[in-house]
Amino acid sequence: MEMKITFPGGEKVNAEINNRIIATDQPVESGGEGSAPTPFDYFLASLGTCAGIYILSFCQQRQIDTEGLALTQRMEFIAGEEKVVQS
Repeated sequence: MEMKITFPGGEKVNAEINNRIIATDQPVESGGEGSAPTPFDYFLASLGTCAGIYILSFCQQRQIDTEGLALTQRMEFIAGEEKVVQS
């Protein structure tokens, strides 16, 4: 697998993988345009979606209905430390 990282301008950084582009940007207050999630937002989302695919697979294998099922991920930022909590 190969991923190409490109810099389309401003504070934008893109990842190109499997003929898809994952666009990132920084918030306006950080010098970006706020046109896409930040790389760190994608990182946090990847944690949640990784957990989610295992939950989905578990339910599907056991024929458990997933309608209305959701995973909530909350991030707490405390004195410069990040903490990810999933429930």
